[in-house]
Amino acid sequence: MIIDITKSGYQKGYLPKEGIGVFHPFFATANAAFRKEVLLKTGGFDPRCSTGEDIDLSIRVAKAGYELWFEPSAHITHFHRYTLRGLLKQWFSYGYGHAYLFRKHIKKRRLQFYRYDLSPDNKNPFGIARVLDIPFPVYGMIFLNSYHLMHFSLLIAVIAFFISFFKLSILAMTSSVLAAIWYFGMRFDRRNPFKSLLFSGIRYIADGAYVLGGFLGGVKEGMIYLEATRTRKQA
Repeated sequence: MIIDITKSGYQKGYLPKEGIGVFHPFFATANAAFRKEVLLKTGGFDPRCSTGEDIDLSIRVAKAGYELWFEPSAHITHFHRYTLRGLLKQWFSYGYGHAYLFRKHIKKRRLQFYRYDLSPDNKNPFGIARVLDIPFPVYGMIFLNSYHLMHFSLLIAVIAFFISFFKLSILAMTSSVLAAIWYFGMRFDRRNPFKSLLFSGIRYIADGAYVLGGFLGGVKEGMIYLEATRTRKQA
């Protein structure tokens, strides 16, 4: 598979120096080169990162005053997981490792909410925006998307039903159904419905592994961490 990082919104040249919250421009080290002296000065890879070590390195390189140059003509061939077990293991490790990564770069106890924006006309190279950032007793990062809305709304609907708060239960259930329609319909292709549903099902299971890994990693790091996959709407 060819990695096309141009879809991230990067343009040829130096990447932006400023980030959004703890998010900074970075390169996946499957296709990146750093000068030896820069790696020596910044300490190279953090061995405590089980994943996201390329993000951590890019952040530290940028904070040390260096700039990252994006060359869109540089391509590599990358082999992805070919089994469901391997895919779930990968996404679980992403969530688990990202908790340490973000906790490392959050300097104050705050609860931060982010949302994804991967629309084709979005000029934000990160594909993400910070919605809310408030003081909180513990460190926390929550990504607002249809996956979490679907499940949180369903949980509220069930609780409201058992305490006989039926109006709230109906409202929450409606919200859950709408979020589910958006989640499963985002990549639906009428020309190939079976493939679309299969993809959505696999993505749903992978999201479960991702969220579980992030939650357990967050517990280990003493923070609240909830993330889910980001996907562009089918063109």
